[in-house]
Amino acid sequence: MPMFSASSLFSAYASLTALVTLIQQFYHQIVPKQVRNYISLKLEEWFTKASSATTLFTLVIEQFEDGDYDSFNQVYSACEAYLASKLRSTSTRLKVSRPSKKDHVSFKLAQGEKFSEVFEGIQLDWSFICNNANNYSSHSDVEDSRSSKSRLGNNLYFELCFDPDNKDKVFDSYLPYILKFYDDMVEKKKDLKLYTLDCGGGKSGSWRSVKFKHPFTFDALAMEPEVKKAVVDDLERFLGRREFYKKVGRAWKRGYLLYGPPGTGKSSLIAAMANHLKFDVYDLQLSSVLNDSVLRRLLLSTSNKSILVIEDIDCSLGLADRQVHLVNEGKDKYGYDVDMDSHSQQSQISLSGLLNFIDGLWSSCGDERIFVFTTNHKEKLDPALLRPGRMDMHINMSYLTMPAFRILALNYINISGEHYLFKEIEELIEATKVSPAQVAEELIRSDDPDIALSSLIKMLKEEKMEQSPKEVNFPKLMNGKVGNGLGSYNNGVHEFSDYSSD
Repeated sequence: MPMFSASSLFSAYASLTALVTLIQQFYHQIVPKQVRNYISLKLEEWFTKASSATTLFTLVIEQFEDGDYDSFNQVYSACEAYLASKLRSTSTRLKVSRPSKKDHVSFKLAQGEKFSEVFEGIQLDWSFICNNANNYSSHSDVEDSRSSKSRLGNNLYFELCFDPDNKDKVFDSYLPYILKFYDDMVEKKKDLKLYTLDCGGGKSGSWRSVKFKHPFTFDALAMEPEVKKAVVDDLERFLGRREFYKKVGRAWKRGYLLYGPPGTGKSSLIAAMANHLKFDVYDLQLSSVLNDSVLRRLLLSTSNKSILVIEDIDCSLGLADRQVHLVNEGKDKYGYDVDMDSHSQQSQISLSGLLNFIDGLWSSCGDERIFVFTTNHKEKLDPALLRPGRMDMHINMSYLTMPAFRILALNYINISGEHYLFKEIEELIEATKVSPAQVAEELIRSDDPDIALSSLIKMLKEEKMEQSPKEVNFPKLMNGKVGNGLGSYNNGVHEFSDYSSD
């Protein structure tokens, strides 16, 4: 066995040292500083990953489920949206896109980029991986990517690394937190729909929808502030009581009856409710429904998180007195003759058929549903329709009051405080029955507050004159003579009634 002397070992060490020094000088003189920094960073990442591979737990979140491009992973979408909300202020390299004209610019993690955060004391490290950059597609290209069956494997995925001791907290708290964030974001961005019946082609009817773009909100609604607050509080309480309704064994639904004269904002209140709740609206015309069976099918096909609206319920097929037609007598509810040959084609729904879905056995087929009935004459409705459990909240949409007028003045002519004409307007409003729609029509005529308010005062005075009791001149005997006089008589004296409209 050969033996190495001390001099030979020293000589070898000196030669190696000289070689390392030469390589180091070459590296610093020839290789640019940016390249040296990049190599140092990658080496550091590699060693860090190697040292932590045995201690960190990695959660892989793929874009598609098991390579099936028809099964998009919603957890991936949720993580993508969640990270996009946090990246602008923290990351140094982002991918930017705008899926369509109506969308805002969105930011996403670029290939190989990382993001770290702390959630309830847990260190969480995100990274975005793209196996083949050429096959990368944004979320807006999902439909195209789904049809591209030729690609193998999931090219896009997130990796979430954390201490394995925190797996339960990540699975039970962090991931549900991300999913709730995504659901709330989608709910805010979703396009509301307005559904109506399509009865074309002689069919029994099905729902057809258009985008619901009514801009009305509770802030713009001209009604008593106390009533408005009560409605909003009731809606918010309803949304947060899923477990309560389940505990007490009741269907998760709520009924509202809006009653009052025409033009007092019943339809506007429905629009404000839909925009506030982000619920779709189903406008049901009972006269277009053939019978109870069709009505049940239509109501069962409505979605959760929706508002079912039946306007002018007192005029809908005689539901006020539980009769559709007096068929046995050959007459309708107004006493006119009915064409018996065509009667079979007319709507024959009953009040009981509607009530069975509102609070009967069928009422449990769906969650988070709002029923709204409107009427101009509450007193004409059948008492069975008004009891709690069917119509839980009765909202009187009254004629305009001064607090409601101030909301209109702010919305239409941008007056938030007082105006020298307000006192006269208040006196006229108190003495006149006028709807918010009538006043809004006057205020919209001019952008100049003085002109608009002067025009409103003129209209209110005219309305007051029309609603004043009418004075009638007629001859009467006075001391055996015929004379002209005004009056009303009780026990022979005529009493004039108030001709104000209700």
